[in-house]
Amino acid sequence: MKKIYVSVDMEGINGIVSPAQVGTKDNDLYREARLLMAEEVNAVIAGVNEAGGLAVIGDSHGSELNVPIGVLKGDFLLCCGEDKGLSMMGGIDESYSGVIFLGYHARFGTAYAIMDHTYSPSTLYRLKINGKEVGEAEINAEVAGYFDVPILMATGDDVTMEQLKKSFPTIETVTVKKSLGRFAALCEPVNKTQEKLKEAAKRVTHNIEKYACIYKSEAPIKMEYTWNTAVMAEMATYVPGVIKVEDRITLYESDDYIKAFKLFKVFRVLANSVSNSSYL
Repeated sequence: MKKIYVSVDMEGINGIVSPAQVGTKDNDLYREARLLMAEEVNAVIAGVNEAGGLAVIGDSHGSELNVPIGVLKGDFLLCCGEDKGLSMMGGIDESYSGVIFLGYHARFGTAYAIMDHTYSPSTLYRLKINGKEVGEAEINAEVAGYFDVPILMATGDDVTMEQLKKSFPTIETVTVKKSLGRFAALCEPVNKTQEKLKEAAKRVTHNIEKYACIYKSEAPIKMEYTWNTAVMAEMATYVPGVIKVEDRITLYESDDYIKAFKLFKVFRVLANSVSNSSYL
């Protein structure tokens, strides 16, 4: 049986446009957003199942405890919890046939993209891997590529889909909303979105070879971080091997992407320790 990893974020789900919908506070907007997220997951599960596959859902937003398992349907597994070693790709390995990025958003600094950021908007301004500026999709695709697992499909707003097609030219993309600003979008009926997601997931699972894009940078992996403040860059240098090349820019090099990816989380924790909501 084909096993498809579905990494699901929240900002790229249809109908979600505001930080109030994606935060950790238990309010009506967040509760509604969780259900919108779950129904898009259900659509993808149905499509993967109809193509004879098993959908493994990786809850990939915030605390990674957003998708209510009780409302999911079909043949699936749910990977959730915030201390997954591979974060948004927690649990993936060589046994998977492909990856779907559901509800993804653009990298930080992308004009008109819904809630653009790269993992940590309060600390990280820009990340380059081997000289190329990347967002969460590319960062996570490198994890899949480490295990030779291809990216098959991505969904989100129109600006994000245009951006990701440049990185993954062969994949299927599903646009679920048209960006009108960073916190505004033109959204279609959710049932229409869910039908498109189901059919696209079915299509890519059935014909993996057509859509597959293995995304893997050649070693050595050079990860260049531009932090929001100079003190955040200084904190990153507490890790052996990190070089500060400018006041806000640090460089880390490794022959092993998974090692570099795990240190990426360490760097963010260090940077967050000196962040301040009023002064970044």
